[in-house]
Amino acid sequence: MDDALEYVTDGVLVVDEGWHVTRANAVAAASLHHDVSELTGLDVRDVFPRSVDSRFHEAVADADAEPIATDFEDYFPDIGKWFEVRTVPVDGGMIVVFHDITGRKNLEDSITDREAELDRLTRINATIQEIIRELVGATTREEIERTVCERLAASDLYEFTWIGERDLLTDRLIHRSAAGEYEGVVELLVDESGTSDGPESLEQAVTRTGETRLVRQLVEDESVPESVRRVAFARGLQSAIAVPVRYGTTTYGVLGVYAARANAFTERERKSLATLGVATGFVINAARQRNLLLSDTVVELTFRLTDSADVLLAASSRLACSLAVEGIVPLSEGALRCFVGVEGTPPGHLLEAVRDSTGIVDARVVHETTADEATDGGLLELTITEESPLLSLVEYGATVRTATYTEGVGRVVAELAPDEDVRAVVEAVGERFPDSNLLAKRERERDVETAQEFRSSLYERLTDRQQTALRVAYHGGYFKSPRDSTAEELADGLGISSPTLHYHLRAAQWKLVDAFITDDPGRPLRDERDGWHGGQGVDR
Repeated sequence: MDDALEYVTDGVLVVDEGWHVTRANAVAAASLHHDVSELTGLDVRDVFPRSVDSRFHEAVADADAEPIATDFEDYFPDIGKWFEVRTVPVDGGMIVVFHDITGRKNLEDSITDREAELDRLTRINATIQEIIRELVGATTREEIERTVCERLAASDLYEFTWIGERDLLTDRLIHRSAAGEYEGVVELLVDESGTSDGPESLEQAVTRTGETRLVRQLVEDESVPESVRRVAFARGLQSAIAVPVRYGTTTYGVLGVYAARANAFTERERKSLATLGVATGFVINAARQRNLLLSDTVVELTFRLTDSADVLLAASSRLACSLAVEGIVPLSEGALRCFVGVEGTPPGHLLEAVRDSTGIVDARVVHETTADEATDGGLLELTITEESPLLSLVEYGATVRTATYTEGVGRVVAELAPDEDVRAVVEAVGERFPDSNLLAKRERERDVETAQEFRSSLYERLTDRQQTALRVAYHGGYFKSPRDSTAEELADGLGISSPTLHYHLRAAQWKLVDAFITDDPGRPLRDERDGWHGGQGVDR
């Protein structure tokens, strides 16, 4: 019998009528972390470790009970294993057969956890998509931040959410918006940000580094201030995440999210919330730009720059030349395409000076004008991705009106909507460029121009022949794709050459685009200023 038991792949215990083990095979001994000799003679109820909900001990707990046939799964925490157990009554006792199913149970638990995580992630993503849809119509920063906090808290996934902002002068956190059961906790987080002893809060770390921070066990993590850990324990808060609210290189604030679940924030959930932080920053920037565009008045700020960290200023100093930013086009997040006019040095020299600079990409010479050393100059196109007050101002919702640099001294004039926080913008520029100074701040009215006045001003800019060329090209389907008429067909109808038609169209299109791009109708047009004529022998 003993030899036969060794061929059985399951654990087997033979138990007499007094519940004592009389025989055991090697599989049973190994599974129970015993030697075979140690098992023999033991009470079977002591062989299997007891647990609160043990089904095995329910079946055989009574010393006077009769052995019964039963089949069940049971977990034994002392040895950390799940067993599938079967008992079979026999004359003089019973046989206990058990099989280790820990691997299967772990897999089932893993699948259950994954399904729960997927369900939670689906709910989170649906909530975030709903938030982003609502943000599209928001017109103020306060409305944007309130929407984010309230919608996250209403999802029942988190205990509370809040948005804070760093005060650049005091380095403390400022409470901007919150939702959920946040009373007492947010106030503590704000107060803790003003202390220099001990660890900093999650939110303060994010405003300093601009990187997402996560704490999976609030009560146990010593990187969390002790006062916050005590409140977390009392309130049942177990984990938290803080993500930057940012646009490009500018961090507007921090979004803190607190949950009553331990290890609440999976990697996917962390990425989803980080995306929400970026989307919130984008919408804040867009709302600022929209408010500036629609405002009848603007706040005009004039900065003086001498900080060599500004790549354009450094180049003007190094080359002893003058630079003027003639156009700025925001590209993707954190990038500006700038068209920079240069005087006093060939643009190729400026290109070499900035090409390898940090934060400058895609630099090229657009055109060059050379008569003598005093009038050398031209136009350079480059993309700025960091280390520029122009980028900081644009990301804070300002419009850069002029930017000039002369031999190491810069002057930038920017406009903000009247309801913007001017102090925050000035402090943001000053933090990145300490040598910058605010020279002037003034509020001015914008000129109101009706649609008819705008149309009339365009007519005044266009010559009769340019108007004729545009109208014929428009009605003849020249601007359609594919075209209904070729330039040669239109030119024949007007009795002029094709190059002449092209010249009139280019000149007219330039004036129309110039009127759309610039908000200063009185400035000289580029074709009049730079002598652009488009070709020789043109019938004007």
